[in-house]
Amino acid sequence: MKGTRQGDAASERSLRVRWNPPEFSLRALAEAILRDSVRELGLAGVVHDLHVTIDLGNRDDHAYIEWNTHDHRAARLSFAVGNFVTRDRRRAWARTWGRRGGLPPLSPRQFSPRSFAEACLHELSHLRDDHEAGVDLSSCPEEDREAFNELWNVWIDGRLHRRGLPSMTRGERRRVYARTLRHIPGYATRGERIFRALWSADHLRPAELRAYLDELYAGGSTARGAARRRTPRTPRSEP
Repeated sequence: MKGTRQGDAASERSLRVRWNPPEFSLRALAEAILRDSVRELGLAGVVHDLHVTIDLGNRDDHAYIEWNTHDHRAARLSFAVGNFVTRDRRRAWARTWGRRGGLPPLSPRQFSPRSFAEACLHELSHLRDDHEAGVDLSSCPEEDREAFNELWNVWIDGRLHRRGLPSMTRGERRRVYARTLRHIPGYATRGERIFRALWSADHLRPAELRAYLDELYAGGSTARGAARRRTPRTPRSEP
C-alpha cells in the first residue's frame, strides 16, 4: 500500500495545471479542488496536463471539457465564473448585476468549494467515461449531440450523487433534462422512465446510451436539428 500511495502522489505531482487568466484571484483555492477531483475519479496518472480557462464575463454556471479521444493525457476545461460561488450568490448577482457590465467583486471568502467541486467532478467524469468505456460525442451526428449529452449528464450526476459527492440534485438535473429534451417526440411517454433508468445506472456502454436516445426519437418524426440550447455541463471531445 505504501508503494501505491507513493505512486499516486507522484502522479498528482506530475499533473500540470495552467490557468487563463493566470492571475485569477481564486486560483490557489480552486486548483486544490481540481486536483482532489482528478484523484477522486481515478484520473491521477491518466491526465497530465489541464488547461483551465475562466470566463470572467459569464456569471452563470456553464462549464465544459474538451479532450482528444485518442489521447487522454491532456484536456481543456472552461468554467463560467459562477461555478466558484454558491447558487444563492449567483442569484444575488443576477439581481444586483443583471443590468451592469463587468465582474462582481470576487474574494476568497466568497469561494464555494462544493460548487466548484460539483463542476470539476462532472466535467472530468465525461473524460473518465471515454477513458474507461469509450463514451464520447465524436461519432454522434451533430444534430443529436445536445440530446445525447444530456442523457450522459443524467447518468454522470446519478453516479456522483450515489457516491455522496458534490453534484446536481435529482430535481435540478431533472429540470435541465426536461428543458433540453421535451421537444423530442417520445419525451412525453418515455422521458420520465428513461430519466429514472439513467439516474440509477452504474455501467453503460455507448450503444446503450444511444439506444435511449433512439427510443425517445421513436415517438414520432421531427427535425433533429431543432433550435439548440446551451446547457450547463457540456463536454466536447475531439477526434
